[in-house]
Amino acid sequence: MDDLRPTDPARRRLLLLAAGGALALGGGAFAALRPTGDEAEGAGGDGASGGRRLIIGVHADLTGPLSAAGRAQERGVRLAVDRFNSLDERPFRLAVKVLDDQGDPTRSVRVAEEFAHDPEVVAVIGPTSDEAAGAALAAYDEAVMPVLTVSALHTTFPRRANASFFQAVPSYASLAVPIVNRLHLRSGADRLGVLIDRSGGQAAYQSGHSASQLAPRLTAGTAHHRVVPAGTTVFGPVITDLLSHRSDALFYAGDAAGAARVARILAGRSYAGPRMAQHTVMGPEFLELAGAAADGWEFVAPFTDATAPAAATFAAAHRKRFGAAPAAWSAEAYDVAGLVARELATLAEAAVKEASAGVTPSGDGLPDRSALTAAIAAARYEGVSRSYAFDGERQQLVGRDAHVYRVEDRSLRYLGPAPEPKS
Repeated sequence: MDDLRPTDPARRRLLLLAAGGALALGGGAFAALRPTGDEAEGAGGDGASGGRRLIIGVHADLTGPLSAAGRAQERGVRLAVDRFNSLDERPFRLAVKVLDDQGDPTRSVRVAEEFAHDPEVVAVIGPTSDEAAGAALAAYDEAVMPVLTVSALHTTFPRRANASFFQAVPSYASLAVPIVNRLHLRSGADRLGVLIDRSGGQAAYQSGHSASQLAPRLTAGTAHHRVVPAGTTVFGPVITDLLSHRSDALFYAGDAAGAARVARILAGRSYAGPRMAQHTVMGPEFLELAGAAADGWEFVAPFTDATAPAAATFAAAHRKRFGAAPAAWSAEAYDVAGLVARELATLAEAAVKEASAGVTPSGDGLPDRSALTAAIAAARYEGVSRSYAFDGERQQLVGRDAHVYRVEDRSLRYLGPAPEPKS
């Protein structure tokens, strides 16, 4: 049964979904379409037969340098689709289609074109990396495809004519605000030393430059920054300079190898002040290369942790579905897929009301990409990881909700939400 009339119990359940992310999750198995040929569960199937179908695409790096993030996001989307399809009756069913760009910008364009030309795909979650997102934007914009990325943080993406690309994550520049707050306000530091290592690319430059500029604006403290060229391996002299300028808190913006070198130098000089690096550094490589010197380092990250109280229900469902706790970026992908499902359901409800009033729906009565883009742009959504709303000019996330992690005994520990600035 495809119609949901006002008195139907199914309609009431659908409205519960539209109210936010509190509906209990269900189980299920859904296929992934990948260029690698992994189609064991069928071409985009969702384990159900019959009825009308809409597809949420997952544009992810599944086999490249950010494969862990890409697979985590795929799982988050699948859980959100599970939740929607757990409704007994609905105006359509959702399926998941996954394509792997392998972290390659050229391949990312081909993935975007395939999604854009698939008429059943109404929205895409991804891409995983900044470079893949930038490469895919033109194809998605031309198709007016709603695209929501949770892990591409660049502040320099070009404007799009159809405004269908949504950055559902704080930018590198926005994350500088909680970074500065954490370093200055928690410790009472007066002078922030910022080391920008161009080995970290644009992500490092945007984050480090923003932190340096914002420190004197947000706090009573000051900042002193240094920039080193990509490939730098000798950091002793620049650390000496930062410390000679009385830096009592340090922020490193670069890559994991550079962060590890800086950590070892500071440990060798018995530096005890607050030390922080970008979230792009917080992984096994930094922990291994820095060794005991990693202890005490902190990170402000745009993703939550499975141990966060707000993520408890989601984490339990993830363990049941996949046999493991959710990894970084999974909850964020779950959130934005839930936002898409909610807006699709709301649009379908509107079509039902129009039909009951004698208005003939256009097409097959299912939501189209343009209508969904407009609905997402105007939406507010409470997710597991943060509140979602987008500014009207560039479709960037409103707000800087972030999370703090610290290395203790050579392991990462989740500390909780990042501090809000004092008014």
